[in-house]
Amino acid sequence: MQLAHAAAQIAAARGVWASVDALTPVAWAGRELERLAEKNPSDWPRLLAPAEEWLLWREATQEAAQRYPLLEKELLAGSLQRSSERAAAYHIRLAGALGGDSEAALLCAAQRSFDARCRALNAASVSALIPRLRDTRAPGELLLRGFDVIPPWLRTRAPAASGDSSGRREPRIATVRGLRTPDGLTQLEAIAAWCRERLSAKPDARLFVMLPGPAGARERLAQLIRDTLDPAAKLAPGGAATPLVGIEGADPFGVLPLPSQALLSLGLLAGHAVGIELITRWLTAPGWTSPNAAARAQLARLLRERAASRVRLRELLGVLQLAPRELKTAGRELDAKLQQAGRRLGEGRASPRRWSERFEAALTSLGWPGTVSPGGSAHQIRLRWRELLEEFGELARSIGSLELAAAVDLLRALALRTVHRPAEEGLPVTISAVLSDPVVIYDGLWVGSLSADQLPLPPAPDPFLPLRAQLDAGVPEAGVASRRAQAERLLSAWQRGAQELVLSVPLLDEDRELLPSPCLAGIDLPQQHPASPWLPLRLHRQGFIESIADARGTTFNPLTPLPGGTRALTLQNACPFRAYAELRLGASAPEEAEPGVPMDQRGLLLHAALQTLWERLQDSQRLAALDESALDALIGECVEQAARALHAEAGRSRRRVRRTSDAQFDLFTVLSPALERECRRARLLIHRLCKLERSRAPFAVEATEQVAELVLGGGRVRLRLDRVDRLAEGRAVLDYKSGRPGSPDWYGERPTHPQLLAYLTALGSDVVALATVNLTAREVRFTGVGASADLLPRVKAAAGRVGEPPDWGARQRAWQAVIEQLIRAFLAGEAQVDPAAGACDYCHITDICRIVAHLAADGSRHADDADD
Repeated sequence: MQLAHAAAQIAAARGVWASVDALTPVAWAGRELERLAEKNPSDWPRLLAPAEEWLLWREATQEAAQRYPLLEKELLAGSLQRSSERAAAYHIRLAGALGGDSEAALLCAAQRSFDARCRALNAASVSALIPRLRDTRAPGELLLRGFDVIPPWLRTRAPAASGDSSGRREPRIATVRGLRTPDGLTQLEAIAAWCRERLSAKPDARLFVMLPGPAGARERLAQLIRDTLDPAAKLAPGGAATPLVGIEGADPFGVLPLPSQALLSLGLLAGHAVGIELITRWLTAPGWTSPNAAARAQLARLLRERAASRVRLRELLGVLQLAPRELKTAGRELDAKLQQAGRRLGEGRASPRRWSERFEAALTSLGWPGTVSPGGSAHQIRLRWRELLEEFGELARSIGSLELAAAVDLLRALALRTVHRPAEEGLPVTISAVLSDPVVIYDGLWVGSLSADQLPLPPAPDPFLPLRAQLDAGVPEAGVASRRAQAERLLSAWQRGAQELVLSVPLLDEDRELLPSPCLAGIDLPQQHPASPWLPLRLHRQGFIESIADARGTTFNPLTPLPGGTRALTLQNACPFRAYAELRLGASAPEEAEPGVPMDQRGLLLHAALQTLWERLQDSQRLAALDESALDALIGECVEQAARALHAEAGRSRRRVRRTSDAQFDLFTVLSPALERECRRARLLIHRLCKLERSRAPFAVEATEQVAELVLGGGRVRLRLDRVDRLAEGRAVLDYKSGRPGSPDWYGERPTHPQLLAYLTALGSDVVALATVNLTAREVRFTGVGASADLLPRVKAAAGRVGEPPDWGARQRAWQAVIEQLIRAFLAGEAQVDPAAGACDYCHITDICRIVAHLAADGSRHADDADD
C-alpha cells in the first residue's frame, strides 16, 4: 500500500509528500491510546503488549475451562480472545449474553478472569479501552480501505465513511472476463499463462491473484508462474533466481525450519523426551555451522539404529559417545556443543527476561542458525526470532519466575501463535488465499475458484456470542443476508481495483462437479479447452532438450563378494536401478521408529527360536516323541532364549541375532511388554509349524543358518541358508518368511525367490525341493516346488514343458542360468529403471528414479524378501 501511494505521488509530479501509515484497526487504536496516555498518564492504565494479552487470556481460559478437560486450551484461548474483541468492536454486551448458553457462559467466565488479572496489573487491553476513543480526535486524515463492514467504534472516528464499506466513490475501471476451466489444474495453468502474457506486454505490471482453497494449490501455482516467467532459473548457479511471485498470508513462526530447530534444541537441553523422527529432522536441518551435513546425516542414521523411539539429552549424549570410529570426531564435536549449551542455559528458576537471554546464549553455543546471508529470508527469520525473545522477555511484567521446562514450553506456545512470512515487496505477481478488497489498483486481477461454496461464503457466526446479538450488531459473518451483501461489495471492489478482472470457476474439483457462484449470474463464463494437457508441454521447444540414456554404472570388483549376499540378487531381479542405488550408492531406507516390536525384529525372533529348536530336536522322530506339554515347554525355552539374545543385541545389529550362550544371559533382565507379547505370538506360530511338520514323511535337519559361498558368473555370493532338511529322496532347502505369503512365480524370467535358486545352485544336484516356510497369523504353510509332489506339505512338482513330463534336472539348469545372469548384470553395473511387477509398491527410491509407481501391476513383495 505504501508503494502504491508513493507511485501515485510520483505520477502526480510531486517531489515531496507525507508518508502514509498503513495500520490495522487494532494497531491504530493502540497507537492512539499510547498518545493519549502520554498526555495524562494518571488517567490511563498501562496498555498490555500483545504477548502479555495472549498470556493473560491463556491463564484465564485455563481457569474458566477447568470443567472441560477434553478441550484444547491453547486453541480455545485464541477463540475466546477473538470473541471478546469482536464483542467490543460491535458493542455486544457479554453480561447479557449468559442466558443458559454454555459457550457464552464460558466466554463470560474467561472475560471476568481476564479482567481481574488486568486490574491486578493496573493494565488493560486495546479492545477494553476502545470506548474511551469515542470522544477524541486523531491528528491527520483517517482513510479507511479494505473493510467489508466498518465496525461501529471506527465509523464514529471517520464520519466521512459512507456509501460502500470504505467510503469510496471511485468508478469501476476494470474490463471483466469470465472463464470456466475443465479442472483445477487447468485453472492454475491458465493463470500462469495469463501472468506471462501480461508481463511480456508490460514488464513493470503488477498482478494480483486470489485463489481460495488448499494452500498446496497456491504453492503449485507460484511454482508454475516462476517456471513460466523464468524457465532458466532452474539452471541458475546455487539455485539463485530473481523473486517473481509472493504468497500473502503467514505461517506459524514455530513451524518454520529455523525456529523449529531452535525450539527443539531448547527442548532437548531442558530435558524433554523427543521422538527419534524429530531428532533426525533436527540433526539434518540446515541451521548448523558444524559438524558438516554429511556427518550429521550419518549421526542421525546412527541414532535411528541405536536409540529408542524417544530420547532425552542423556541418552543422546550416550549414543554420541559410543559412535563408531569414522564418526568419533563429529560425535565429540556435537557432544561438546550440547554440553556447552547446557552450561550456558543453566537450571533453576528465572524470569522470562532472564530466560530469553539464556536461550540466545545457548543457541549461539550450538552454532544456530548457521551461516545466514544478510537480506535473505533466513536473515528475516533470525531478526524475527530476536523479536520473539524480546516479546517473551516482556512477559516478566505479568508472570513471576519459571522453571526451565516451563519457560521452554511457554516460548514454544508463543512461537506457534506468532505468524510470520518473510517480506516480499514489489514483486510482479502476488497470490492471496483470501477473497478481499485489493485496496490498491493493480494492472490485472484474477480471482479463481469462484464456485457456489466460495462466494458468497456460508455464514460462520461466532460460537461464543448469541446469534441474535450478532445479527442485530451487523457482524458480517453472522447471517446469510450479510454474507450475500459482503459478496456484492467484493465484486464491486474487484472491478474498481484493477485494469483487467478475470473471474474463473473450474468445472470439476477432482471428481466433484462445481457450480459457479450465483453472484456471477450476469457474467459470461465461456469454457476453456486446453491446447495440451500440460503447460510445460506447451512451452516445450523441440530440439532444445537432449535425452541421454544412462543405464549402466561402474563395474563391481569380481574379487569382492556381492554386498548384502543374496539381497543383491533379489534387488537386481526386482529392479536393477534399486540394486545399484541401494547396494552400490548407499541409498538405503532410513529406519522408521514404530511402537512395539519392529517387523524385522519379529522375523529375527522367529529365526533364532527356530534355529535353537531344531538344533535340539534334530529330526522328525524326536519331534514326534514329544507330547504337547513337553513340546510347549521346549518351544517356550527356545523363544525365551531368542528373546533375551534379541534384547541383549538391541541397537547393535539389525540383521541376524548373534548366538549367545545361556551363561551370558542376565537373569534379572526384564523384557518389555511388547517383546513379551511378541514371544507369545512366536510360541503360537512355532507350535502350529511343529504340528504341520509332524504330518511330513521322516526327515532330519541337516543344517540351520548354514553359511556357504556361491562362485558363479565371475562373481562370489555369500549365502546363509535358514534350514536344510535331509529327505529319503535328497535334500530340501527351506527359507523362513514372516511376511504376507503371495503366489510366487517359479518359471518366468524373473522368479519371485532368487535367493532359493541361489541356494539350490550352491548345494548341488541332490536338492529335490525348494520352499518358503510362511509363518503368519492367518496361516502357516510351505510354498515351493519339488522334483515330485508331496515332498513337503502341499508342495507340488515342478511343471515341465507343454506336452512333456517334468524334468527336474533341466529346471535346475534353467534356474542356474537365471542366477548367473543376475550375477553378471550386477558385476557389469547394469542399473536401468526396469521394475518387476509390484517392485515399486514398497520401494523407497521412487522419487529418485521418478517412475510412475501405480503403472506397475500389483504384485507380491518379493523385492523385500531377501536373505539376511
